[in-house]
Amino acid sequence: MNSMTGFGKAEVVTKNIRCTAEVTSFNNRYLELSVKLPRQLSSLEAQLRDLVGDRVSRGKVSVYIGYDEIGANTAKYHINVDAIKAYYSQLKEIQKKLKISGKVEIKDILAIPESYGASSESIDEKKIWPIVEKAADKALSQMSLMRSKEGSALSNDMAKRIDIIEKLLAQVEAESKTVVEKMREKLNKRIEEILQSSSIDQTRLEQEVAFFADKSDITEECTRFASHNEQFKNALQLKEPVGKKLNFLLQEMNREANTIASKSSELSIAKTTLVMKEEIEKLREQVQNVE
Repeated sequence: MNSMTGFGKAEVVTKNIRCTAEVTSFNNRYLELSVKLPRQLSSLEAQLRDLVGDRVSRGKVSVYIGYDEIGANTAKYHINVDAIKAYYSQLKEIQKKLKISGKVEIKDILAIPESYGASSESIDEKKIWPIVEKAADKALSQMSLMRSKEGSALSNDMAKRIDIIEKLLAQVEAESKTVVEKMREKLNKRIEEILQSSSIDQTRLEQEVAFFADKSDITEECTRFASHNEQFKNALQLKEPVGKKLNFLLQEMNREANTIASKSSELSIAKTTLVMKEEIEKLREQVQNVE
């Protein structure tokens, strides 16, 4: 089982190129992918998205790719003299009109991105993509390892909480078996008080007891609850993404707990059910971080 939180970073260096990749992921209901590429590599975005999509199924994933040329031809880098002249002239004019003190310096001009840059050159996608792919794949592997370790810790903790819920459920089932007999004794005593006599219509009493037993029977709810617990534990062992399945099972477990609480008139069962619901809520918080 994998967590949805992770980070990975990698670098691939060749004779002429240095490519870095950083991948981060956080909780999200679906896969939400954000990709940041240098302008000259923008055409590789679709391939990069496919690469991430093959490795990640859920989470808010951000991918950053850095790209530098090693020993690049310095002739491709230039200062835009015409742009600097135009900006300087306009800045002086604005300074005069607005009566702004001080001097317009070269650092002010160079703060404008268009005043310098590199000559645009087309890249060979077939040559660049394997380098980008390798860096991204390494970063994704690091992130996956981190997600796997955290997922393992989450799995162990959730398994312990399921064990607690199973013990509480067994306690509820044991207590529920005494409820009908307690109700019979209670009705018998009440009727004796009303009639002030030991002459009791046993048939009517048994009918009332049977009606109460049917109304308060939680056998089906306990059986379904136990089944959900078992499915939850089995899902923790699967190699595939299970976050959505676990979330659904928790919804069903909570539904059964609510029904058990509403059917039972015993305070002890109500208290035990409340503890079960608290454990379910803790599990729900953890599952929000499961892929």
